[in-house]
Amino acid sequence: MKLISRDRRYNAIPKLNEKKQTFNAYKTQKAKEEKEEERQVAKEAKEKLYEFLISYPHMTSITLYRKAQEMFESQKEWIAVPERDRKDVFEDAVFSISKREKKNEAELRAKQKEELTLLFEDIKEITYKTCWIDALDILSTVKTFKNNILFENMDNEDMLGVFTEHIKAMELDYEDEKQKKFMKEKRTQRKNRDCFVTLLNELHTKKKLDSTSLWADLYPTISKDSRYTAMLGQPGSTPLDLFKFYLEDLKSTMHEDKKTIKEVLRAAEFEVKSDTPYEKFYGIISADEKTKSIDKGNIKLHFLNLLEKAERAERDARREEQRRIRKRDISFKHMLEDAEPELMHTDTWENVRERFEEESQYKAFNGDDKAMAKIFKDYVVTIKPESDSDDRSERERRRKKHKKEKKKKSKRSPSRDRSEKDSSEDEKKSKKKQKREPTPEKEETKKKEKKSRKKSKKKKKDKQESDSDDEKREQSDSKKPEKKTGADKSGSDSDISEDELEKRRNKLLEELSKH
Repeated sequence: MKLISRDRRYNAIPKLNEKKQTFNAYKTQKAKEEKEEERQVAKEAKEKLYEFLISYPHMTSITLYRKAQEMFESQKEWIAVPERDRKDVFEDAVFSISKREKKNEAELRAKQKEELTLLFEDIKEITYKTCWIDALDILSTVKTFKNNILFENMDNEDMLGVFTEHIKAMELDYEDEKQKKFMKEKRTQRKNRDCFVTLLNELHTKKKLDSTSLWADLYPTISKDSRYTAMLGQPGSTPLDLFKFYLEDLKSTMHEDKKTIKEVLRAAEFEVKSDTPYEKFYGIISADEKTKSIDKGNIKLHFLNLLEKAERAERDARREEQRRIRKRDISFKHMLEDAEPELMHTDTWENVRERFEEESQYKAFNGDDKAMAKIFKDYVVTIKPESDSDDRSERERRRKKHKKEKKKKSKRSPSRDRSEKDSSEDEKKSKKKQKREPTPEKEETKKKEKKSRKKSKKKKKDKQESDSDDEKREQSDSKKPEKKTGADKSGSDSDISEDELEKRRNKLLEELSKH
Protein backbone atom coordinates (compact mmCIF):
# COMPACT_ATOMS: atom_id res chain seq x y z
CA MET A 1 0.00 0.00 0.00
CA LYS A 2 2.93 2.29 0.67
CA LEU A 3 3.91 2.00 -2.96
CA ILE A 4 0.51 2.70 -4.50
CA SER A 5 -1.16 4.99 -1.95
CA ARG A 6 0.45 8.14 -3.36
CA ASP A 7 -0.70 7.31 -6.90
CA ARG A 8 -3.77 9.31 -7.97
CA ARG A 9 -5.40 6.19 -9.39
CA TYR A 10 -5.44 4.72 -5.86
CA ASN A 11 -8.41 6.95 -4.92
CA ALA A 12 -10.46 5.77 -7.93
CA ILE A 13 -11.98 3.14 -5.68
CA PRO A 14 -13.24 4.83 -2.51
CA LYS A 15 -13.81 1.84 -0.28
CA LEU A 16 -10.97 -0.12 1.20
CA ASN A 17 -12.68 -3.50 0.86
CA GLU A 18 -13.21 -2.98 -2.82
CA LYS A 19 -9.60 -1.92 -3.23
CA LYS A 20 -8.53 -5.10 -1.45
CA GLN A 21 -10.71 -7.26 -3.66
CA THR A 22 -9.36 -5.58 -6.79
CA PHE A 23 -5.81 -6.13 -5.58
CA ASN A 24 -6.44 -9.82 -4.91
CA ALA A 25 -8.00 -10.23 -8.37
CA TYR A 26 -5.01 -8.52 -9.97
CA LYS A 27 -2.64 -10.68 -8.02
CA THR A 28 -4.41 -13.87 -9.10
CA GLN A 29 -4.49 -12.76 -12.73
CA LYS A 30 -0.84 -11.85 -12.69
CA ALA A 31 0.11 -15.25 -11.25
CA LYS A 32 -1.80 -16.98 -14.01
CA GLU A 33 -0.08 -14.93 -16.69
CA GLU A 34 3.34 -15.63 -15.24
CA LYS A 35 2.58 -19.33 -15.04
CA GLU A 36 1.32 -19.42 -18.62
CA GLU A 37 4.41 -17.58 -19.76
CA GLU A 38 6.64 -20.10 -18.01
CA ARG A 39 4.70 -22.99 -19.56
CA GLN A 40 5.02 -21.40 -23.01
CA VAL A 41 8.75 -20.98 -22.56
CA ALA A 42 9.11 -24.60 -21.49
CA LYS A 43 7.05 -25.76 -24.50
CA GLU A 44 9.17 -23.76 -26.90
CA ALA A 45 12.29 -25.19 -25.29
CA LYS A 46 10.95 -28.74 -25.78
CA GLU A 47 10.07 -28.07 -29.41
CA LYS A 48 13.50 -26.63 -30.10
CA LEU A 49 15.15 -29.66 -28.48
CA TYR A 50 12.91 -32.02 -30.46
CA GLU A 51 13.75 -30.25 -33.74
CA PHE A 52 17.40 -30.22 -32.78
CA LEU A 53 17.46 -33.97 -32.05
CA ILE A 54 15.64 -35.12 -35.19
CA SER A 55 17.74 -32.86 -37.40
CA TYR A 56 21.05 -33.79 -35.86
CA PRO A 57 22.97 -35.88 -38.47
CA HIS A 58 24.52 -38.35 -36.01
CA MET A 59 21.27 -38.97 -34.16
CA THR A 60 19.73 -42.40 -35.01
CA SER A 61 16.96 -44.61 -33.70
CA ILE A 62 19.46 -46.77 -31.82
CA THR A 63 21.15 -43.86 -29.96
CA LEU A 64 20.90 -44.22 -26.17
CA TYR A 65 19.89 -41.39 -23.82
CA ARG A 66 23.16 -41.67 -21.90
CA LYS A 67 25.18 -41.22 -25.06
CA ALA A 68 22.98 -38.32 -26.18
CA GLN A 69 23.56 -36.57 -22.86
CA GLU A 70 27.30 -36.84 -23.41
CA MET A 71 26.95 -35.51 -26.95
CA PHE A 72 24.60 -32.56 -26.19
CA GLU A 73 25.49 -31.50 -22.61
CA SER A 74 27.00 -28.26 -23.82
CA GLN A 75 24.15 -27.46 -26.26
CA LYS A 76 21.79 -24.66 -25.12
CA GLU A 77 18.74 -26.56 -26.53
CA TRP A 78 19.63 -29.52 -24.32
CA ILE A 79 20.29 -27.38 -21.22
CA ALA A 80 17.09 -25.29 -21.64
CA VAL A 81 14.84 -28.32 -20.98
CA PRO A 82 14.67 -29.72 -17.46
CA GLU A 83 15.86 -33.28 -16.84
CA ARG A 84 12.38 -34.70 -16.26
CA ASP A 85 11.06 -33.33 -19.58
CA ARG A 86 14.28 -33.90 -21.54
CA LYS A 87 13.92 -37.71 -21.39
CA ASP A 88 10.35 -37.61 -22.76
CA VAL A 89 11.43 -35.31 -25.63
CA PHE A 90 14.34 -37.67 -26.39
CA GLU A 91 12.04 -40.72 -26.60
CA ASP A 92 9.62 -38.86 -28.89
CA ALA A 93 12.53 -37.82 -31.12
CA VAL A 94 13.87 -41.44 -31.26
CA PHE A 95 10.40 -42.72 -32.22
CA SER A 96 10.09 -40.12 -35.01
CA ILE A 97 13.61 -40.90 -36.26
CA SER A 98 12.74 -44.62 -36.28
CA LYS A 99 9.62 -43.96 -38.36
CA ARG A 100 11.61 -41.77 -40.74
CA GLU A 101 14.30 -44.42 -41.14
CA LYS A 102 11.73 -47.11 -41.87
CA LYS A 103 10.03 -44.87 -44.39
CA ASN A 104 13.31 -44.08 -46.09
CA GLU A 105 14.26 -47.74 -46.10
CA ALA A 106 10.91 -48.71 -47.68
CA GLU A 107 11.29 -46.00 -50.34
CA LEU A 108 14.81 -47.19 -51.08
CA ARG A 109 13.69 -50.83 -51.42
CA ALA A 110 10.82 -49.83 -53.68
CA LYS A 111 13.16 -47.83 -55.89
CA GLN A 112 15.65 -50.69 -56.01
CA LYS A 113 12.91 -53.15 -57.01
CA GLU A 114 11.59 -50.81 -59.66
CA GLU A 115 15.03 -50.26 -61.16
CA LEU A 116 15.83 -53.99 -61.08
CA THR A 117 12.50 -54.84 -62.76
CA LEU A 118 13.30 -52.40 -65.58
CA LEU A 119 16.75 -53.93 -65.83
CA PHE A 120 15.30 -57.47 -66.12
CA GLU A 121 12.96 -56.30 -68.88
CA ASP A 122 15.90 -54.89 -70.83
CA ILE A 123 17.90 -58.11 -70.61
CA LYS A 124 16.78 -60.28 -73.55
CA GLU A 125 18.70 -63.35 -72.36
CA ILE A 126 16.25 -63.81 -69.47
CA THR A 127 13.12 -65.72 -70.54
CA TYR A 128 10.24 -67.41 -68.70
CA LYS A 129 12.38 -70.60 -68.57
CA THR A 130 15.42 -68.94 -66.89
CA CYS A 131 16.22 -70.06 -63.33
CA TRP A 132 17.61 -67.81 -60.53
CA ILE A 133 21.18 -69.14 -60.69
CA ASP A 134 21.36 -68.48 -64.43
CA ALA A 135 19.87 -65.01 -63.87
CA LEU A 136 22.64 -64.16 -61.35
CA ASP A 137 25.28 -65.20 -63.86
CA ILE A 138 23.65 -63.00 -66.50
CA LEU A 139 23.42 -60.02 -64.08
CA SER A 140 27.11 -60.31 -63.22
CA THR A 141 27.96 -59.61 -66.87
CA VAL A 142 25.66 -56.57 -67.18
CA LYS A 143 27.52 -53.23 -66.64
CA THR A 144 24.35 -51.32 -65.70
CA PHE A 145 23.87 -53.63 -62.72
CA LYS A 146 27.55 -53.59 -61.65
CA ASN A 147 28.06 -49.79 -61.85
CA ASN A 148 24.76 -48.74 -60.22
CA ILE A 149 25.29 -47.78 -56.54
CA LEU A 150 21.58 -48.38 -55.92
CA PHE A 151 22.04 -52.16 -56.21
CA GLU A 152 25.13 -52.39 -53.98
CA ASN A 153 23.31 -52.87 -50.67
CA MET A 154 20.17 -54.47 -52.12
CA ASP A 155 18.91 -57.48 -50.19
CA ASN A 156 19.15 -60.84 -51.97
CA GLU A 157 15.63 -61.77 -50.93
CA ASP A 158 14.32 -58.59 -52.55
CA MET A 159 16.26 -59.41 -55.72
CA LEU A 160 14.81 -62.96 -55.74
CA GLY A 161 11.31 -61.59 -55.18
CA VAL A 162 11.68 -59.15 -58.09
CA PHE A 163 13.01 -61.95 -60.30
CA THR A 164 10.09 -64.26 -59.33
CA GLU A 165 7.52 -61.58 -60.12
CA HIS A 166 9.25 -60.88 -63.42
CA ILE A 167 9.23 -64.59 -64.38
CA LYS A 168 5.54 -64.89 -63.41
CA ALA A 169 4.73 -61.88 -65.58
CA MET A 170 6.69 -63.43 -68.46
CA GLU A 171 4.86 -66.77 -68.01
CA LEU A 172 1.50 -64.98 -68.09
CA ASP A 173 2.55 -63.14 -71.23
CA TYR A 174 3.64 -66.43 -72.77
CA GLU A 175 0.33 -68.14 -71.85
CA ASP A 176 -1.66 -65.17 -73.18
CA GLU A 177 0.28 -65.30 -76.40
CA LYS A 178 -0.20 -69.04 -76.60
CA GLN A 179 -3.96 -68.70 -75.95
CA LYS A 180 -4.25 -65.97 -78.58
CA LYS A 181 -2.44 -68.16 -81.06
CA PHE A 182 -4.68 -71.12 -80.18
CA MET A 183 -7.86 -69.05 -80.55
CA LYS A 184 -6.62 -67.70 -83.84
CA GLU A 185 -5.96 -71.22 -85.13
CA LYS A 186 -9.34 -72.37 -83.81
CA ARG A 187 -11.06 -69.47 -85.55
CA THR A 188 -9.25 -70.32 -88.78
CA GLN A 189 -10.26 -73.99 -88.48
CA ARG A 190 -13.88 -73.03 -87.86
CA LYS A 191 -13.85 -70.77 -90.91
CA ASN A 192 -12.39 -73.64 -92.96
CA ARG A 193 -15.19 -75.94 -91.80
CA ASP A 194 -17.82 -73.30 -92.58
CA CYS A 195 -16.34 -72.84 -96.04
CA PHE A 196 -16.42 -76.59 -96.64
CA VAL A 197 -20.08 -76.75 -95.58
CA THR A 198 -20.72 -73.90 -98.03
CA LEU A 199 -19.10 -76.06 -100.72
CA LEU A 200 -21.50 -78.91 -99.86
CA ASN A 201 -24.44 -76.47 -100.01
CA GLU A 202 -23.34 -75.37 -103.47
CA LEU A 203 -23.15 -79.00 -104.66
CA HIS A 204 -26.61 -79.64 -103.19
CA THR A 205 -28.00 -76.58 -104.96
CA LYS A 206 -26.51 -77.82 -108.25
CA LYS A 207 -28.23 -81.22 -107.68
CA LYS A 208 -24.85 -82.95 -107.52
CA LEU A 209 -25.28 -83.89 -103.86
CA ASP A 210 -28.26 -85.51 -102.14
CA SER A 211 -28.96 -87.78 -99.15
CA THR A 212 -28.01 -90.90 -101.18
CA SER A 213 -24.69 -89.55 -102.48
CA LEU A 214 -21.45 -91.43 -101.80
CA TRP A 215 -18.14 -89.86 -100.80
CA ALA A 216 -16.28 -91.94 -103.39
CA ASP A 217 -18.46 -90.53 -106.19
CA LEU A 218 -18.08 -86.87 -105.16
CA TYR A 219 -14.43 -87.02 -104.06
CA PRO A 220 -12.96 -86.19 -107.52
CA THR A 221 -15.07 -82.99 -107.58
CA ILE A 222 -14.54 -82.01 -103.92
CA SER A 223 -10.77 -82.69 -103.85
CA LYS A 224 -10.12 -80.07 -106.56
CA ASP A 225 -11.60 -77.25 -104.47
CA SER A 226 -9.32 -75.14 -102.24
CA ARG A 227 -11.90 -75.25 -99.44
CA TYR A 228 -11.25 -78.98 -99.17
CA THR A 229 -7.45 -78.71 -99.18
CA ALA A 230 -7.60 -75.98 -96.49
CA MET A 231 -9.12 -78.50 -94.06
CA LEU A 232 -6.48 -81.18 -94.55
CA GLY A 233 -4.25 -81.70 -91.52
CA GLN A 234 -6.30 -79.66 -89.06
CA PRO A 235 -7.69 -81.34 -85.89
CA GLY A 236 -11.37 -81.94 -85.23
CA SER A 237 -13.95 -82.96 -87.80
CA THR A 238 -12.53 -84.15 -91.12
CA PRO A 239 -14.11 -83.39 -94.52
CA LEU A 240 -15.57 -86.92 -94.53
CA ASP A 241 -17.15 -86.33 -91.09
CA LEU A 242 -18.74 -83.07 -92.26
CA PHE A 243 -19.98 -84.86 -95.40
CA LYS A 244 -21.65 -87.55 -93.24
CA PHE A 245 -23.16 -84.92 -90.90
CA TYR A 246 -24.52 -83.06 -93.92
CA LEU A 247 -26.20 -86.24 -95.25
CA GLU A 248 -27.70 -86.92 -91.81
CA ASP A 249 -29.17 -83.40 -91.79
CA LEU A 250 -30.72 -84.06 -95.20
CA LYS A 251 -32.15 -87.39 -94.04
CA SER A 252 -33.52 -85.84 -90.82
CA THR A 253 -36.37 -84.25 -92.84
CA MET A 254 -37.36 -87.64 -94.28
CA HIS A 255 -40.44 -88.00 -92.07
CA GLU A 256 -41.94 -84.66 -93.12
CA ASP A 257 -40.93 -85.26 -96.75
CA LYS A 258 -42.79 -88.60 -96.73
CA LYS A 259 -46.02 -86.86 -95.73
CA THR A 260 -45.66 -84.33 -98.54
CA ILE A 261 -44.84 -87.03 -101.13
CA LYS A 262 -47.86 -89.12 -100.04
CA GLU A 263 -50.12 -86.07 -100.42
CA VAL A 264 -48.81 -85.45 -103.94
CA LEU A 265 -49.26 -89.12 -104.94
CA ARG A 266 -52.77 -89.14 -103.45
CA ALA A 267 -53.67 -85.98 -105.38
CA ALA A 268 -52.25 -87.46 -108.61
CA GLU A 269 -53.99 -90.83 -107.94
CA PHE A 270 -50.70 -92.58 -108.65
CA GLU A 271 -49.68 -95.93 -107.15
CA VAL A 272 -46.16 -97.36 -107.23
CA LYS A 273 -45.94 -100.90 -108.54
CA SER A 274 -43.02 -103.32 -108.85
CA ASP A 275 -42.42 -102.32 -112.50
CA THR A 276 -42.87 -98.54 -112.01
CA PRO A 277 -39.78 -96.67 -113.36
CA TYR A 278 -38.16 -94.05 -111.13
CA GLU A 279 -38.26 -91.41 -113.88
CA LYS A 280 -42.06 -91.55 -114.01
CA PHE A 281 -42.32 -91.34 -110.22
CA TYR A 282 -39.87 -88.42 -110.04
CA GLY A 283 -41.69 -86.60 -112.83
CA ILE A 284 -44.97 -86.67 -110.90
CA ILE A 285 -43.31 -85.59 -107.61
CA SER A 286 -41.15 -82.81 -109.08
CA ALA A 287 -44.11 -81.33 -110.98
CA ASP A 288 -45.74 -80.24 -107.72
CA GLU A 289 -44.71 -76.98 -106.05
CA LYS A 290 -44.83 -78.56 -102.57
CA THR A 291 -41.85 -80.79 -103.32
CA LYS A 292 -39.46 -78.11 -104.60
CA SER A 293 -37.62 -77.97 -101.28
CA ILE A 294 -37.44 -81.77 -100.84
CA ASP A 295 -34.03 -83.36 -101.34
CA LYS A 296 -33.72 -85.51 -104.44
CA GLY A 297 -32.12 -88.32 -102.41
CA ASN A 298 -35.07 -88.39 -99.99
CA ILE A 299 -37.42 -88.72 -102.95
CA LYS A 300 -35.37 -91.65 -104.23
CA LEU A 301 -35.29 -93.31 -100.80
CA HIS A 302 -39.06 -92.98 -100.46
CA PHE A 303 -39.49 -94.43 -103.97
CA LEU A 304 -37.34 -97.43 -103.01
CA ASN A 305 -39.46 -97.95 -99.88
CA LEU A 306 -42.68 -97.85 -101.90
CA LEU A 307 -41.14 -100.15 -104.54
CA GLU A 308 -40.12 -102.64 -101.86
CA LYS A 309 -43.65 -102.59 -100.39
CA ALA A 310 -45.14 -103.19 -103.85
CA GLU A 311 -42.77 -106.11 -104.51
CA ARG A 312 -43.58 -107.57 -101.09
CA ALA A 313 -47.33 -107.27 -101.78
CA GLU A 314 -46.90 -109.00 -105.15
CA ARG A 315 -44.85 -111.78 -103.58
CA ASP A 316 -47.57 -112.28 -100.97
CA ALA A 317 -50.22 -112.33 -103.69
CA ARG A 318 -48.25 -114.91 -105.70
CA ARG A 319 -47.76 -117.02 -102.60
CA GLU A 320 -51.48 -116.84 -101.81
CA GLU A 321 -52.28 -117.79 -105.40
CA GLN A 322 -49.94 -120.79 -105.24
CA ARG A 323 -51.56 -121.86 -101.98
CA ARG A 324 -55.01 -121.56 -103.55
CA ILE A 325 -53.93 -123.58 -106.61
CA ARG A 326 -52.37 -126.26 -104.41
CA LYS A 327 -55.54 -126.50 -102.33
CA ARG A 328 -57.63 -126.63 -105.54
CA ASP A 329 -55.45 -129.42 -106.98
CA ILE A 330 -55.66 -131.45 -103.75
CA SER A 331 -59.42 -131.03 -103.67
CA PHE A 332 -59.63 -132.12 -107.33
CA LYS A 333 -57.51 -135.20 -106.60
CA HIS A 334 -59.76 -136.13 -103.69
CA MET A 335 -62.73 -135.80 -106.04
CA LEU A 336 -61.06 -138.31 -108.40
CA GLU A 337 -60.40 -140.67 -105.52
CA ASP A 338 -64.05 -140.50 -104.38
CA ALA A 339 -65.43 -140.99 -107.90
CA GLU A 340 -68.20 -143.61 -108.30
CA PRO A 341 -67.90 -145.83 -110.18
CA GLU A 342 -64.22 -146.04 -109.38
CA LEU A 343 -61.75 -144.79 -112.00
CA MET A 344 -59.64 -147.37 -113.84
CA HIS A 345 -56.07 -147.09 -114.99
CA THR A 346 -57.25 -147.32 -118.61
CA ASP A 347 -59.56 -144.28 -118.33
CA THR A 348 -58.72 -141.03 -120.13
CA TRP A 349 -59.69 -137.50 -119.15
CA GLU A 350 -61.70 -136.97 -122.35
CA ASN A 351 -63.83 -140.00 -121.53
CA VAL A 352 -64.56 -139.15 -117.91
CA ARG A 353 -64.74 -135.32 -118.05
CA GLU A 354 -68.52 -135.25 -118.32
CA ARG A 355 -68.85 -137.13 -115.01
CA PHE A 356 -67.27 -134.24 -113.07
CA GLU A 357 -68.53 -131.14 -114.89
CA GLU A 358 -71.16 -130.39 -112.23
CA GLU A 359 -68.70 -130.78 -109.31
CA SER A 360 -67.48 -127.66 -107.49
CA GLN A 361 -63.90 -128.96 -107.69
CA TYR A 362 -64.20 -128.99 -111.48
CA LYS A 363 -65.69 -125.49 -111.64
CA ALA A 364 -62.87 -124.15 -109.45
CA PHE A 365 -60.50 -124.52 -112.44
CA ASN A 366 -62.55 -122.05 -114.52
CA GLY A 367 -62.17 -124.11 -117.69
CA ASP A 368 -58.42 -124.80 -117.33
CA ASP A 369 -58.70 -128.22 -118.97
CA LYS A 370 -54.98 -128.64 -119.38
CA ALA A 371 -54.33 -128.43 -115.59
CA MET A 372 -57.15 -130.87 -114.84
CA ALA A 373 -55.89 -133.32 -117.48
CA LYS A 374 -52.40 -133.22 -115.95
CA ILE A 375 -53.74 -133.96 -112.43
CA PHE A 376 -55.93 -136.73 -113.84
CA LYS A 377 -52.98 -138.27 -115.69
CA ASP A 378 -50.82 -138.19 -112.54
CA TYR A 379 -53.61 -139.80 -110.53
CA VAL A 380 -54.33 -142.57 -113.10
CA VAL A 381 -50.66 -143.60 -113.06
CA THR A 382 -51.02 -144.45 -109.35
CA ILE A 383 -53.98 -146.81 -110.04
CA LYS A 384 -52.89 -150.46 -110.33
CA PRO A 385 -54.52 -152.73 -112.89
CA GLU A 386 -57.24 -155.03 -111.58
CA SER A 387 -55.72 -158.48 -110.98
CA ASP A 388 -58.41 -160.24 -108.95
CA SER A 389 -61.12 -159.68 -106.42
CA ASP A 390 -58.56 -159.20 -103.64
CA ASP A 391 -57.22 -156.03 -105.20
CA ARG A 392 -60.72 -154.72 -105.76
CA SER A 393 -61.67 -155.37 -102.17
CA GLU A 394 -58.44 -153.68 -100.99
CA ARG A 395 -59.21 -150.60 -103.07
CA GLU A 396 -62.76 -150.59 -101.79
CA ARG A 397 -61.52 -150.74 -98.22
CA ARG A 398 -59.12 -147.88 -98.79
CA ARG A 399 -61.84 -145.82 -100.44
CA LYS A 400 -64.13 -146.29 -97.44
CA LYS A 401 -61.32 -145.39 -95.12
CA HIS A 402 -60.65 -142.24 -97.11
CA LYS A 403 -64.33 -141.27 -96.96
CA LYS A 404 -64.36 -141.66 -93.19
CA GLU A 405 -61.24 -139.50 -92.85
CA LYS A 406 -62.81 -136.89 -95.10
CA LYS A 407 -65.97 -136.78 -92.97
CA LYS A 408 -63.90 -136.33 -89.82
CA LYS A 409 -61.89 -133.56 -91.42
CA SER A 410 -65.09 -131.84 -92.54
CA LYS A 411 -66.36 -131.97 -88.95
CA ARG A 412 -63.13 -130.45 -87.71
CA SER A 413 -62.68 -126.74 -88.37
CA PRO A 414 -61.17 -126.19 -91.84
CA SER A 415 -58.95 -123.49 -90.36
CA ARG A 416 -57.15 -126.15 -88.30
CA ASP A 417 -55.76 -127.97 -91.34
CA ARG A 418 -54.98 -124.69 -92.98
CA SER A 419 -53.16 -123.48 -89.87
CA GLU A 420 -51.04 -126.67 -89.87
CA LYS A 421 -49.94 -126.05 -93.46
CA ASP A 422 -49.52 -122.33 -92.95
CA SER A 423 -47.53 -122.81 -89.77
CA SER A 424 -45.14 -125.24 -91.49
CA GLU A 425 -44.77 -122.89 -94.44
CA ASP A 426 -44.27 -119.90 -92.14
CA GLU A 427 -41.59 -121.81 -90.26
CA LYS A 428 -39.69 -122.46 -93.49
CA LYS A 429 -40.06 -118.85 -94.59
CA SER A 430 -38.94 -117.44 -91.26
CA LYS A 431 -35.88 -119.73 -91.25
CA LYS A 432 -34.94 -118.66 -94.77
CA LYS A 433 -35.49 -115.03 -93.89
CA GLN A 434 -33.28 -115.31 -90.81
CA LYS A 435 -30.51 -116.83 -92.91
CA ARG A 436 -30.87 -114.18 -95.61
CA GLU A 437 -31.35 -111.01 -93.61
CA PRO A 438 -31.48 -110.84 -89.81
CA THR A 439 -34.25 -108.57 -88.52
CA PRO A 440 -34.38 -106.47 -85.33
CA GLU A 441 -37.30 -108.62 -84.06
CA LYS A 442 -35.22 -111.82 -84.07
CA GLU A 443 -36.19 -112.74 -80.51
CA GLU A 444 -39.87 -112.29 -81.25
CA THR A 445 -39.72 -114.46 -84.40
CA LYS A 446 -37.93 -117.20 -82.45
CA LYS A 447 -40.71 -117.22 -79.86
CA LYS A 448 -43.34 -117.40 -82.60
CA GLU A 449 -41.48 -120.29 -84.27
CA LYS A 450 -41.33 -122.22 -80.98
CA LYS A 451 -45.05 -121.70 -80.43
CA SER A 452 -45.87 -122.78 -84.02
CA ARG A 453 -43.68 -125.90 -83.64
CA LYS A 454 -45.45 -126.84 -80.40
CA LYS A 455 -48.83 -126.35 -82.06
CA SER A 456 -47.89 -128.44 -85.13
CA LYS A 457 -46.51 -131.24 -82.92
CA LYS A 458 -49.67 -131.23 -80.84
CA LYS A 459 -51.85 -131.33 -83.97
CA LYS A 460 -49.84 -134.19 -85.48
CA LYS A 461 -50.14 -136.14 -82.23
CA ASP A 462 -53.92 -135.60 -82.18
CA LYS A 463 -54.11 -136.69 -85.82
CA GLN A 464 -52.14 -139.86 -85.13
CA GLU A 465 -54.40 -140.66 -82.18
CA SER A 466 -57.51 -140.12 -84.32
CA ASP A 467 -56.06 -142.34 -87.10
CA SER A 468 -55.30 -145.13 -84.63
CA ASP A 469 -58.87 -144.88 -83.28
CA ASP A 470 -60.23 -145.18 -86.84
CA GLU A 471 -58.12 -148.26 -87.52
CA LYS A 472 -59.34 -149.91 -84.32
CA ARG A 473 -62.94 -149.21 -85.28
CA GLU A 474 -62.38 -150.65 -88.77
CA GLN A 475 -60.79 -153.77 -87.33
CA SER A 476 -63.74 -154.23 -84.97
CA ASP A 477 -66.14 -153.71 -87.89
CA SER A 478 -64.27 -156.24 -90.01
CA LYS A 479 -64.63 -158.87 -87.27
CA LYS A 480 -68.46 -158.52 -87.30
CA PRO A 481 -70.19 -161.07 -89.61
CA GLU A 482 -71.70 -159.66 -92.82
CA LYS A 483 -74.63 -161.10 -94.79
CA LYS A 484 -73.37 -162.99 -97.83
CA THR A 485 -75.24 -163.01 -101.14
CA GLY A 486 -74.93 -165.44 -103.98
CA ALA A 487 -74.53 -162.62 -106.50
CA ASP A 488 -71.30 -161.36 -104.92
CA LYS A 489 -69.16 -164.07 -103.31
CA SER A 490 -66.18 -161.80 -103.25
CA GLY A 491 -67.71 -159.96 -100.27
CA SER A 492 -66.56 -162.77 -98.00
CA ASP A 493 -62.95 -161.69 -98.57
CA SER A 494 -63.45 -158.70 -96.29
CA ASP A 495 -63.31 -161.05 -93.28
CA ILE A 496 -59.78 -162.12 -94.21
CA SER A 497 -57.01 -160.55 -92.22
CA GLU A 498 -54.57 -158.05 -93.70
CA ASP A 499 -51.63 -160.48 -93.37
CA GLU A 500 -53.48 -163.08 -95.47
CA LEU A 501 -54.26 -160.44 -98.08
CA GLU A 502 -50.64 -159.39 -98.19
CA LYS A 503 -49.53 -163.01 -98.73
CA ARG A 504 -52.01 -163.45 -101.56
CA ARG A 505 -50.90 -160.19 -103.16
CA ASN A 506 -47.25 -161.26 -103.06
CA LYS A 507 -48.16 -164.65 -104.56
CA LEU A 508 -50.02 -162.98 -107.44
CA LEU A 509 -47.11 -160.69 -108.12
CA GLU A 510 -44.73 -163.68 -108.29
CA GLU A 511 -47.05 -165.45 -110.78
CA LEU A 512 -47.28 -162.32 -112.91
CA SER A 513 -43.52 -161.94 -112.93
CA LYS A 514 -43.13 -165.54 -114.13
CA HIS A 515 -45.46 -164.86 -117.07
